[in-house]
Amino acid sequence: MQGRLTASEDFQAEFGLIESLRLAEDSQGSGLPLVALDIEDHGRILFWGRGCVDLTGHDLQSVSEGSDPWSTLLIDRTLRDDLLSRLLTTAAGCVQHEVSNSSKPAKRIAWWPARAPFGGSARCRWFWLTEADERATLASPEPAAAGDALQVLFSHMPDMAYLKDGDGRWLLASPAMRKHLQVSRQPTGFLDAELIGQNHPAADFLRESALHEEAVWLSGVTLRTEEVFIDQQQATRLHDVLRAPSFEEDGRRRHILVVRRDVTELRSASSKLELAGRVLDQSTDGILIADASHRVVMVNAAFTEITGFSQDEALGLNPMVLTAGQQDEALNRAIWQLLETQDEWRGEVWNRRRTGHVFPQRLSLSVLRHRGTGAITHYVAAISDLSSSKAAEERIATLSTLDVVTGLSNRAQAALHATGVLDEARALNEHVALMVLDIDNFKVLNDSLGHDSGDQLLRTVGERITAAAGSNAVIGRLGGDEFLVALPGLRHTAEAAQAARSIMNAVADPVSFAEMPINVSISVGIAMFPGDGDTFDALFRRADAALHVAKRGGRADYQFAMAAMNDASLERLQLESSLRYALDHDSLRLEYQPLVELATGRIVGIEALCRWDDALRGAVPPNVFIPLAEESGMIEQLGGWVLTTAARQLRALHQAGHTQLFVAVNLSARQFQRGVVLAQVENALVLSGIPADKLELELTESVLLHDGEAVMSTLRQLKALGVKLSIDDFGTGYSSFAYLRRFKFDKIKIDQSFVRDLIDDPDNAAIVRGIISLALSLGLDVLAEGVETDAIAQRLRHLRCTFAQGYHFARPLRPDALLERLDC
Repeated sequence: MQGRLTASEDFQAEFGLIESLRLAEDSQGSGLPLVALDIEDHGRILFWGRGCVDLTGHDLQSVSEGSDPWSTLLIDRTLRDDLLSRLLTTAAGCVQHEVSNSSKPAKRIAWWPARAPFGGSARCRWFWLTEADERATLASPEPAAAGDALQVLFSHMPDMAYLKDGDGRWLLASPAMRKHLQVSRQPTGFLDAELIGQNHPAADFLRESALHEEAVWLSGVTLRTEEVFIDQQQATRLHDVLRAPSFEEDGRRRHILVVRRDVTELRSASSKLELAGRVLDQSTDGILIADASHRVVMVNAAFTEITGFSQDEALGLNPMVLTAGQQDEALNRAIWQLLETQDEWRGEVWNRRRTGHVFPQRLSLSVLRHRGTGAITHYVAAISDLSSSKAAEERIATLSTLDVVTGLSNRAQAALHATGVLDEARALNEHVALMVLDIDNFKVLNDSLGHDSGDQLLRTVGERITAAAGSNAVIGRLGGDEFLVALPGLRHTAEAAQAARSIMNAVADPVSFAEMPINVSISVGIAMFPGDGDTFDALFRRADAALHVAKRGGRADYQFAMAAMNDASLERLQLESSLRYALDHDSLRLEYQPLVELATGRIVGIEALCRWDDALRGAVPPNVFIPLAEESGMIEQLGGWVLTTAARQLRALHQAGHTQLFVAVNLSARQFQRGVVLAQVENALVLSGIPADKLELELTESVLLHDGEAVMSTLRQLKALGVKLSIDDFGTGYSSFAYLRRFKFDKIKIDQSFVRDLIDDPDNAAIVRGIISLALSLGLDVLAEGVETDAIAQRLRHLRCTFAQGYHFARPLRPDALLERLDC
């Protein structure tokens, strides 16, 4: 069999082949590292194969868009012009250059001249791209695969595919197509009638295909159909068929690409799945199917009826959402881990309806795995609503676990729940406060007002304790006028003391009986886990003993089981009170540390640092009162005061002639969480009258880690005001790097932990050098903190660091001392 297709020198015809090559790649889903250039149009890229994308990391759009697409591959213009010149003139051997990409390591690429499909035109030049071998030279021969690109691509296509020219002559056929035609070589240049005889088994197939192809030619557009196909074993198959024509500029037919994909098994599986779906919809049990990523892909009608979630609402959900907060997270994890090994689990759990109501269910979970790899592909859950049967059980259980007067847990149930809280705290290494509370003078009130009023008082006190203690607390009535509260998740005893005071204040509101207000107070004994005991019984005994001490001390008070705890909590409360007084009476002050421009040694800015000189305690360190302000809710007031005061004092420095200065102010994450930053900055700018670009706001990692979208919105609004934004303590975490890609900051501040050992620690030196290089490449200023020696300053200057601050230049100064320093 000999081909009858002659080589064409016509450029438009070759452009049609390029279009066919692109269609073939799309149908295959992959491609070759092949490039076509127009040498008469300054090397315009006509084709950029998918293999080139995999090799260089640059896709077709990024390479071909813009006035100079080659700049995407090579940033340096001289190197770029040299590469293009060599590509357009080199007839043999390879051309090498280095390609960089933000998502891939830099690599060296070799361009090998390639023979164009079917000869090609003189105007179009083809190349194969490979990763350059260090041993390769410019005289290396072109790769063996550098023949006809379409032939190579077609040889790897699993589908029945072929390409014909406008006259119906065969150009290429995939192995599956040639097998069906019973030909061993490419049928290039043959018409259908010349390719096989009239009695050939494929004759009917070719005649029918020719009719479909003619219909596509007449339509002028790509068509996709499903057609019945009889294979060589006379079995009926279903094919998904793509027919894509291309035309010359004058409308003449150029090429047609046909790809036939066998979808018989796919359609059969789809039919079976539809049948299975109908069976599932008839089931009275709710059925949920999730994929390996725990995302719901199907639910049946019974599931919708039981949970209230429609199929559209359930699709894409994580099944864990339905049980969120309804059962122990450790149990959820244990169930999923068990499924990984045993492929099934059965039991009773709590679920949540769409309305938010929870209900008990019998749950059966099973795993579906890939038959070949054994990997999990789906999870199947079958649920049965147990609400009716459980309701009866709960009514019985209520009588044995709840206090009939208040509705709270009774003594036994409260002790059981508190023990569970202690077990969890032990595993998480957390603190728990166990409180025993007693209504002061309850016997007198009960005897005076009557037992009905006494019961009402117990219910009211129980409700107030529940509201004040919070949803995480375990609350119960021990009997008589005593209550139990277990508070988990505490960090220190001061929080326990604050919680006790909150509960006491909530209970202290008068209670009216027969329009007569009755004042109520409680006494509280507190024992801390694990310091006062490791079991519920031990903690209860100590809390009960502390309660009696509190009552002996005059009632309406709380007492810790250890005196040291009382002292610590009292000191914290007193410190909090003193800080609040200092804020209310303007007793705080600011000091300023100069920010120096390393290139000139000039002071160009100052950082505002808050100081507190307490009358009794003396100078209170910032690392003590700043966290206290954040935890007590005073940071909003403190942050606003610092912004306003710093802006006003900067205005005074400007009026003294130092107009080049800017002021940097630290922001707290709590200010962002409370949503007050924007208003406080606007207020400081209006009151002071300083230019917005003279105010720099410093954000730490903790700011960037909270509520990303809300933070980004606030940052954009601050930028719109004209203020400067910098990232403080850069390099100590990971989120700052992500924010550099999402938002244009003005400055990076290198944490002093890296700067301090810049000379002696090679690792720190490498980190500092990398941060400075990163900042400069992004067009950001960079400031080094904690510069204490001239050697460090000189090294930073050598590394092109923009600014610095530290004791080498100046300690924090009061405003008058700063002005003297500036006037020198």
